[in-house]
Amino acid sequence: MKYILLLLLILPSFFLAAQSRTELNLALSAGYNLTQHYGTKDQTGDYKVQTGFRHGFNTGLNLSLPVTGKLDLMYEFLYVTRGSTEKITIVELDGEPLVKPAVMDVKYFMDYVEFPVLIRYEILQKESFSLSVVSGVAMALKVKGDYELDGVIYFPDGNDYTTFELKDKSQLKEVNMFDFSLIYGGELGFKMWSTPMALAYRFTIGWDYLDLPTYPDGGFAPVSLRNQSYSLSLKIPFQIKI
Repeated sequence: MKYILLLLLILPSFFLAAQSRTELNLALSAGYNLTQHYGTKDQTGDYKVQTGFRHGFNTGLNLSLPVTGKLDLMYEFLYVTRGSTEKITIVELDGEPLVKPAVMDVKYFMDYVEFPVLIRYEILQKESFSLSVVSGVAMALKVKGDYELDGVIYFPDGNDYTTFELKDKSQLKEVNMFDFSLIYGGELGFKMWSTPMALAYRFTIGWDYLDLPTYPDGGFAPVSLRNQSYSLSLKIPFQIKI
């Protein structure tokens, strides 16, 4: 289904590109990303997950193809940071309840090259600004991963506990190479020092589950989470004659 959605959005571009054009409408963009992982498939009694945010960035190039006076088809080529910090509390090990839950602090950081395909519709046009809504889909290719775990398991020792420290790290090569997302947002167009600019907001929500490691050497099952991000970017449009 996700490939069909991408195909339906990409195909019209060939017809638009075939039209007689003398210039391309491009834009450079850069901004802030606030990302997390959400939505475990199955939080059974084995573990509980408390998620935190990763602060990052996005930057790239945008191409806009006018369809009508108010409707544009947009293609973006972006480098984006995604990921989260997680606190995983494990209450059972090999089917046996732990006397004191094991606690693990985990970092899942992933960077992607992302290819959004978007529809932008202008809903308000004033002399000093314009307002548009944006929606579409995106395919992202993972180019970097960083996983670090720092945890502790408690074992009964008389009236006290013996602690066993857990440490692990990897480049997340076993996690999905591709990630597909839905995108919603808007753009505020304006001029600053006579230069056209736009402030773009995006909410990106992944629909693929990522099987992220907890502590594989200890036999713990991966936790299944999805990418989610909020971004705010500044876009500076320019044109290239062809």
